[in-house]
Amino acid sequence: GSWFRKPTRGAIGCKPVDLVIPGSTVRPLGAIVLAAGLGTRMRSARAKVLHELGGRPLVRFPLAALAPLEPSRVVVVVGHQADEVGAAARASGLPVETALQPEQRGTGHAVQCAVPALQGFDGDLLILYGDVPLVTTATLRRLVEAHRAEQAQLTLLTMRFEDPTGYGRILRDGAGRVRGIVEHRDATAAEREIKEVNPGLYCVRASILLPLLRELRADNAQGELYLTDVVGLAAAAGHLVTSVELERPDEVAGINTRAELAQMEAQL
Repeated sequence: GSWFRKPTRGAIGCKPVDLVIPGSTVRPLGAIVLAAGLGTRMRSARAKVLHELGGRPLVRFPLAALAPLEPSRVVVVVGHQADEVGAAARASGLPVETALQPEQRGTGHAVQCAVPALQGFDGDLLILYGDVPLVTTATLRRLVEAHRAEQAQLTLLTMRFEDPTGYGRILRDGAGRVRGIVEHRDATAAEREIKEVNPGLYCVRASILLPLLRELRADNAQGELYLTDVVGLAAAAGHLVTSVELERPDEVAGINTRAELAQMEAQL
């Protein structure tokens, strides 16, 4: 339904996450939380992630899901009402830094804005959204564990819908390997028949993400820099790209309108 996201679109001190995979080296874990948008469909002057659910601003929910993983770096990308969003994020108790996205030019541009705050970080990065309050620690942990168990450079969540309208479709090669994502607006008629879609959560090695971000181009229907293009760029460069299927799609239910906010409030 309309709840689900339709892609378009401090202090340091915590110890690295303790996710040990046999035969692997544990790397630091960081996170980028995208929280810069106003959310025009909310019909409010308040930034979307400052609207409250259960008495807490939306941005606090994904940060609460992250907290048990003890990330050593957390960058929240802010834009509209940047100071207020930053204050709400820092109230989570995580080692939050903020990065300003002065104008919204797409999800890829938002992550580019986080790069200066991640200088010197050489670990795994979770990328998620500030307006997806139902995502669980278990799902984030499963994503990181699968990423490390496969020794992948990039791992993304996927899910399946009978009606995938609006979502980016997962493209696979003949061997079943992920080779990219095509957004709904840019997809061919055949690609729109694909049921496997992208909810927008990733775990990626910082060492490959930063160079790939420089290759993003806005040659698409939206005229924006898509973060989803990083997946195809990574596969084309020979990096190992893997996926984890989300078991409960309701976890990535986004909030785009006040009606959806009220409906989720009632559910909680």
